[in-house]
Amino acid sequence: MNRTHVAWHDARTHPDTALARHATSLLGAGVIASGRLCPECGSDRHGRPWLRHESRSVHVSLARSGAHLVTAMSGTPVGVDVEVEVIDVLPELVLAPGETADLARAWTRKEAVLKARGTGLTTPMVDVVLAHECWEDIEAPEGYVAAVSLLP
Repeated sequence: MNRTHVAWHDARTHPDTALARHATSLLGAGVIASGRLCPECGSDRHGRPWLRHESRSVHVSLARSGAHLVTAMSGTPVGVDVEVEVIDVLPELVLAPGETADLARAWTRKEAVLKARGTGLTTPMVDVVLAHECWEDIEAPEGYVAAVSLLP
């Protein structure tokens, strides 16, 4: 699996169920295990999601907003995010010096990058310069924006 695969789910779907459905549709039937692991404290109650299909580890990410849950799977570290098109956030919390962008799009792109890195929002968004990162906008439901990021 060298490219990123994205799937949309109803937000009421449990994340493990969404990841299992996505993995099964992509990789076929098999034993699937998934969960979360925080790189900072080692907790399995929060942190980066993980998935194993049979004995193979698959890089995964997920995000929710409103009625939507999106999952992403790849052969390399991946991050995905979805947000409503209009967010109420101060630009100085999102944009790096010199950046100008739609705040919702900048947020989703940067959160996807931070998820791919494995740091999440423990890294300030203003420390991420989108011109230096690998990300791609993805098609999202009406009224939402979404992005995916892969580490090189």
